Amino acid sequence: MNLVKFNGRSCETYRRYFDAYLDNELLVETNQGVLEHLKSCADCTRLIESRVRIKQLVKNAVAAEEAPAVLAEQLRHRFRARPGFFSRDTVRWMIAAAAVLALAIGGVETLRWGYVIGVSQPAGVVETVSARVQELLRVGLVDHVHCAIVLERWKRFISFEEMKADSTRSALGPEFIDLVPAVQARLGPYFKMVQGHRCTANHRQYIHLILTGDKGAIVSLVITEKRGESFAQADAIAAINASGLPIYRDRQGILEIAGFESDKYLAYVVSNLNHDSNLNVASTIAPLVYSHLHRLEV
Repeated sequence: MNLVKFNGRSCETYRRYFDAYLDNELLVETNQGVLEHLKSCADCTRLIESRVRIKQLVKNAVAAEEAPAVLAEQLRHRFRARPGFFSRDTVRWMIAAAAVLALAIGGVETLRWGYVIGVSQPAGVVETVSARVQELLRVGLVDHVHCAIVLERWKRFISFEEMKADSTRSALGPEFIDLVPAVQARLGPYFKMVQGHRCTANHRQYIHLILTGDKGAIVSLVITEKRGESFAQADAIAAINASGLPIYRDRQGILEIAGFESDKYLAYVVSNLNHDSNLNVASTIAPLVYSHLHRLEV
């Protein structure tokens, strides 16, 4: 590990080291530089607190899952073949990590799978993701991890009739119930709508539709009211445009996130699909979702 001198550096420079900081992988001097910056920067402090919460959600998911027996045995066999390289604790951690990977991606093949709807990226569009946009995209990621993955709601099928009849606090209500058949129709047979509900994660309320697809795909459409945030105010270029609607994207670990906005709402498509497939899903349903949100705002 090298010593990094932060004198005169911007927030962007510090944020490159946040993951290593949280994993306690920095040298003492570099770690101190990050700490000093956090004392004087509220934006970076909020960002790193958000990353801590996400790491805890994933940690909780790991603790609650067991790796498939075949996968666990394969890992043990590989570790035994390299004596002294892995500690016993490392072996246990890797097997636990394999469990959450199996839960989150439904098998390695999911990373290579993707259907094509036919939306292509316009010529000349250059994709850049700033730290501000990454933080904004994590607003949708948090609910997907907490609700769809950790609480395993992707496994609980609820029919459209049951969703319409729901009168509890988790009901979509008349404002959003029509999105369920509309999104299902737009995506066609590629995905199955599992359920739609209102939920809360990290003290924020969400509209959450969960779909599943081939080879373990889990997809969330997440909608939340703005709290003064806007992609338009962040320094980023859209990854793709769908019917003139800019869509921004990022990858966090094994999850892809695509986000867009209306005047009052932020919307996200979060999944374990690959880059192109997740963008295809987002660009396919974004105009539909935007129109629906616009009608609510009028």
